[in-house]
Amino acid sequence: MSGAPVAFVRRARSALDWRIAMRRYRAGRFRSRTLLRGRGGEPGAPAPIAVIVCLWNRRERIDALLTQLDAQQGPRVRLLLWNNRPADDDFYRERLQAYTPHGALAEVSLVSSRVNVGGLGRFFIARRLRTEGYRGTFVMLDDDQDVSDHFLADLLAASGPHTIAGYWAWTMSGDYWARVPAFPGDRVSYVGTGGCACDIDIVADLSFFTELPRYFAFLEDIWMCGYARKRGWLLRKVDTPVEFVLDETNQHHTLAERKAEFYRYLQLDDAV
Repeated sequence: MSGAPVAFVRRARSALDWRIAMRRYRAGRFRSRTLLRGRGGEPGAPAPIAVIVCLWNRRERIDALLTQLDAQQGPRVRLLLWNNRPADDDFYRERLQAYTPHGALAEVSLVSSRVNVGGLGRFFIARRLRTEGYRGTFVMLDDDQDVSDHFLADLLAASGPHTIAGYWAWTMSGDYWARVPAFPGDRVSYVGTGGCACDIDIVADLSFFTELPRYFAFLEDIWMCGYARKRGWLLRKVDTPVEFVLDETNQHHTLAERKAEFYRYLQLDDAV
């Protein structure tokens, strides 16, 4: 007997799980656990900046992530982790509970997602933050990036209303792979989600989620840029030291052609 019926059922269940997760998550219906709290801020000090990180297959990076964000000079940090691999929940809880913050870290919380929604998890958290009253800039970081102690200060200096400012920035010429690196301060076509500061109004409207085709759902970086550009936002390059590690674990290796396809699908005007 052919295995096709079994495969069909699995795909159907997967599609149903995805649809249910999308509805729940964009409505803010997910559980966030605060697992670490740092020292209190000075009276009258600004609220901590939200830093959102998606977790998938680099759990060994959690200690470096905590240490580097705790070392930030300037703003205090509210770190929000979205874990797409629930099997690693216990590991993250143990590492977070074992860490003693002594600097910028004000709070660390963890969301566990039964469905792997990729980098969209960042924006589900951002949507709930905005619903709860957070305004201004939030920051996204990837767990394969090492950053300096002035990383946040550099990003925030270049941020602003309806602005996405980041380290991984390119100017395109009609195609995703027809691109050249940008210079600091340049207005650009594309900014990667990892290592960027973004106005939280990017998720003010649910269309950010509902208009993203399922086929391209794991290309949230291209979607973020295209969505913002079509609404007249500013994208710019930031000069800040970032080092990439564990490149062999990056999912972009399997998405190269789909990235180019999505960029063409969006029909973006590359005049910046």
